Amino acid sequence: MKNLVIISPFQFRLQRGVERFNYYLANQLVKAYNIRITFFVWDYPKRINWGRWDHKIKFKFVPYSRYFQAYFARIFYWKWLSLKSPDVYLINFMYHGESILPKTSKILYVLHSPASLIPSRYEFIASVCMKFNSLTFISVSKSVKDASKQYFNSNPNFVIHHGLDFSKINRKSYYEQKGKLKILTVAALESWKGIQHVISAFKEREIKRNFEYHIIGAGPYYNNLYQEVLKNNAEDSVSFLGLKNNVHLLYSNYDLYCQLSDGEAFGLSVIEAMGAGLPTIVYNVPPFDYLFPPGKVIKIEKNYNEQLKLELFHLLSNKNRQKLGLEGQKFVLKNFTKEKMADQYFEIINMV
Repeated sequence: MKNLVIISPFQFRLQRGVERFNYYLANQLVKAYNIRITFFVWDYPKRINWGRWDHKIKFKFVPYSRYFQAYFARIFYWKWLSLKSPDVYLINFMYHGESILPKTSKILYVLHSPASLIPSRYEFIASVCMKFNSLTFISVSKSVKDASKQYFNSNPNFVIHHGLDFSKINRKSYYEQKGKLKILTVAALESWKGIQHVISAFKEREIKRNFEYHIIGAGPYYNNLYQEVLKNNAEDSVSFLGLKNNVHLLYSNYDLYCQLSDGEAFGLSVIEAMGAGLPTIVYNVPPFDYLFPPGKVIKIEKNYNEQLKLELFHLLSNKNRQKLGLEGQKFVLKNFTKEKMADQYFEIINMV
């Protein structure tokens, strides 16, 4: 029986794609393969409630400190590892104390972000990863793997897409709508997420009359986005909802999902929204250009806002929304499951 340590510093502080990935993967690996899993986590005063974890999954917490937790992490990782070393480590970062791992460790490093977004961090990873005798990269999409080659091309690098537990996602059961259609985006408030492009569509009176736009997330670009709302006189149509836990329960309350980001590694929220049955609009850029075949999502050309407006008007039809929503849902339920993801990870865990 394999012993796996997953280092996920913010597992009980945030519910981003990284933390959702760890939750789905760990529970499925234990369920399907009876792997012994221990999480190394940074403690936090208000821990996020993830719901059920398999009782065989154990947790070790780095004591909370507002300013010195990263320093404490290195000390506690070293202490825990000196007592017993696992067969394999799965890490999601290299800059939160993970570099303290012994050079003889067998490490799976999951790349959750493309190099184009964080080039300086990729340079740091490249400088550190050479110290380890057995480090295997796992990229969450082909575009992430391709972009990483200039930084570390000598290490093995496999592509494994994220998988979800779709039973936890509330699914849309009806598509009839007589009032305004509600568009949703779940994303960090950053410029590359493209939220401003959706907001700009609301300068049109007909868009305001037929749609409202809700944004779940927080981030440094909030003031810029709010100025875009004011510029388009869209205060009555656009709402910023802040951070929300358990977003998977909220998708079914909406009519459309729109994510015009350029720089996604995978787009977990897009897959979740499709799993809920929401008709979805994305840019025709990596990774969406090859993840989704025709008819599963609407792909528009980058910065082509007129095309966005045309597609929104096309989706005013209940019939059109239902057809696209159900086709997309059927596709992701077949191709992006937690079972498929865990099978691929288990194969690599046995390989390293």
